[in-house]
Amino acid sequence: MEVVSLGEFARAWAVHTRRIGWLLGAGASAAAGVPTAARIVDDLLLRLYAADFQQVRQNLDPGDPAVMARVRAHYDGANGIPPLGSPADYSAAFQAAMPDAEVRRHYLRQLFAGRMPCFGQRLLGAAVAAGAADLLITTNFDDLIERAVTEAHTARRSGPARLLSVSALESRRRASTAVADDEWPLLIKLHGDFREMALKNLDSELRDQDTTLRRVIVDSSRRFGLAVAGYSGRDQSVMSMLADSLQPDAWPAGLWWLTRDPGSLQASVIELLERARGAGIAARVVESATFDEAMGALADQVRLDDGVRAYVDGLRPRARVVDAPLPQADGAFPVLRLNAVPILSAPSRLLRTAAPAGATAAEVRDLLRAAAWRGAAVLGPDEVLAFGCPGDLQMALGSGQPPAVVEVDLLAADVLTHQVALIGEAITRGLARRLPVKARIRDTGNRLIVVPARPDEPAKLGGIRQALQQAYGEPICGELSSQYGKGDGGARRRFAEGVELRIERWLDQHWLLFTPFTWVEPTAEMAQAARERSAQRPLDPAAPWIAERWTQRRRNETWAAILGSWAEVMAPRSGSCRVHALPRAVGDRPEAVGGSFELGSITAYSRRGR
Repeated sequence: MEVVSLGEFARAWAVHTRRIGWLLGAGASAAAGVPTAARIVDDLLLRLYAADFQQVRQNLDPGDPAVMARVRAHYDGANGIPPLGSPADYSAAFQAAMPDAEVRRHYLRQLFAGRMPCFGQRLLGAAVAAGAADLLITTNFDDLIERAVTEAHTARRSGPARLLSVSALESRRRASTAVADDEWPLLIKLHGDFREMALKNLDSELRDQDTTLRRVIVDSSRRFGLAVAGYSGRDQSVMSMLADSLQPDAWPAGLWWLTRDPGSLQASVIELLERARGAGIAARVVESATFDEAMGALADQVRLDDGVRAYVDGLRPRARVVDAPLPQADGAFPVLRLNAVPILSAPSRLLRTAAPAGATAAEVRDLLRAAAWRGAAVLGPDEVLAFGCPGDLQMALGSGQPPAVVEVDLLAADVLTHQVALIGEAITRGLARRLPVKARIRDTGNRLIVVPARPDEPAKLGGIRQALQQAYGEPICGELSSQYGKGDGGARRRFAEGVELRIERWLDQHWLLFTPFTWVEPTAEMAQAARERSAQRPLDPAAPWIAERWTQRRRNETWAAILGSWAEVMAPRSGSCRVHALPRAVGDRPEAVGGSFELGSITAYSRRGR
């Protein structure tokens, strides 16, 4: 697969504009608050559970991890529901809870009530109003795109209005008529509109796409390119339709598939893109975190008429970046918490020795691991820097000369890259010794990963784990269902929440940045590829599960709670914020070279400009 940046796609789209059509999935509506498929499945299962066990549905809180664990365990691959997370779970849950099509229609109508277009949808609506987008295709039932186009026309206040033709299951002929008569723009709703009687959301209904709409899209592939956003490729009927379009003259402006993580694309998507390239179509993967981010990048590149440009500029106020002091106890508090705490002090001495000839960083780590080295050490240009005992380091590396003890200011503005790496490793290992986590030292970023409770662990660790769990609002470690593959040992894969740590310097200050993520144990195939250092990385079957897990955490309140919880456990406001570079058994030895780091307890923040 050819993976390109969002910037490259934005520049290409700004040239093609209306020659590229759009296929939008549920991810394009997620930021507008429209429930994702996984959230709908959870709600349907709660309704089934309440009926099966004669409980009051209102008393079953979907935000309670214990409740959802019990409900999911009851239906995960059992009681008429396939394994949760599989492509069939959505349809099966609907069929079991609401087999009547009219009931499903009213249910979806309630889900969409009061929703307003998100930032990305408003920008796409502006593109339609400005004549920069002609063909829109969606699997969604909501009317947010139509609302966004109407809003853009209203805000524009001048120039001819481009009326959007909408074709769904009860108005399918409108699509063929619009294409035949060159009446653009056109929105095709493949699975129907929640305001219509006809909807498609069961496997039996989705098995075959409507013939008329399918033919219109295949015919349109001869004159447009296609950008796919917010769509996973799990719907076989849609993927089959796209496969039917792959003729040598199809999608002349390219096939662009936008995704957060190119490495986690569905096998069906990869197969489609490979077939497209085999047919001579320029098929590319675009790395883009969200639909909002993608549309924001496009809006920056495209030329719009004055009325639409004013509307677009008004949607996104200009950023204003200024230096700001740490907040004082005067009531002027930050409005946005950031994921960084300051490093206030660092050890002033470290060990330096010549590096083994030709050794890589991985080989140095292997030598230290084999010698049961207890400390922190990094490879630099022809040297190894470390915290620890000189004799232990000399023995581990097989050096002829004992390491030198050198004075250094690790928090200086001109600190070297490998000295920063030593800070990161030492802090990561130090935090792991006092938190219920394990440290993972990596060249691309060190990690702390939560570990399950042990019967003999100190009560303090249990309290820290409980505080983290409360912030996440769901289990922070456990095992995945079997449909997500098996681990290297053949057992179910484990998962845990964690943070990735790195050191950066901003505003004349070194900061410890911590980015929450979800760790999942690699499958046997992934572990084998890692051992062989293969360039071909197997797809992770748990990638959609991870993406869905984080979709619900991007709201400000949840995100702030998660950041605040990690900041508090790493640098508590009460008590010591010192992180020792060495374990006590090593640090207490007279010859040890280490010391401690001091972390500030106030996270970095952004404040509204005055």
